Amino acid sequence: MVLADSCFNLTHDSFDHDLYDVIREAQNEGIEYFFTPSSSKLDIEKIFYATEKISNLYAGVGIHPHHASEINLQTADEFKAYAKHKKVVAIGEIGLDYFRNFQSPSIQKKCFDLFLEIATDLHKPVFLHHREAFNDFYPMVKNALPNLPQSIVHCFTGTKDELKAFLDLGLYIGITGWICDPKRGMDVRDLLKYIPTDRLIVETDAPYLMPKNLTVKPKNRRNEPKYLINVVEEISSATNIKAQTIAEESTKNFKSLFGV
Repeated sequence: MVLADSCFNLTHDSFDHDLYDVIREAQNEGIEYFFTPSSSKLDIEKIFYATEKISNLYAGVGIHPHHASEINLQTADEFKAYAKHKKVVAIGEIGLDYFRNFQSPSIQKKCFDLFLEIATDLHKPVFLHHREAFNDFYPMVKNALPNLPQSIVHCFTGTKDELKAFLDLGLYIGITGWICDPKRGMDVRDLLKYIPTDRLIVETDAPYLMPKNLTVKPKNRRNEPKYLINVVEEISSATNIKAQTIAEESTKNFKSLFGV
């Protein structure tokens, strides 16, 4: 079974001491492809270094809504330059997050709009973050997508209506270990049957969202790419689609999305 993890946050400091061991263990479990987004300009150097060392590791460049106030007059030129790196396959992680609201909605929208323009200029897919901001997020994405390659809403945690709206826009849907949580993940788990396999992409969002269906949980409580199979198995259980089929389809979708 060949798998692709479409969101591995390798810049998190919990991976500073053992990143290459983490990758090796994931590869031993069949995870052959990885995508890592940037959240901040500070992530870029670490990401680029890792892409030179790790085969089949691809990257996104962008500023997460939590760091939206980082943008300045040089941001567009800087990130267009970063996007020329041979392993950069998307613009992201970008979007809106009104759940945490670490930044004001106005600065989040300004940042998001800037990176949608960058993606349009470079004709690269966008790796989208959305949480409790649909009324602002949806029209911005809808207006941008006709000028962009097929893109993804990562770590989907929304409603049935939101899912339908994103699917109607032609977006891929990223599913994480959120669905393995019997308390907060059941609503999304119940929506899996509405996601066509040709739109489904799987991800760990490591080190976050460790699958709750792990039989043996790591002492450090850190999620890793090697646990991606647990997400696949939970999707299989919820949809009655064979895990092998989900692995094949999601990996094919990963390659199509990122052009690898």
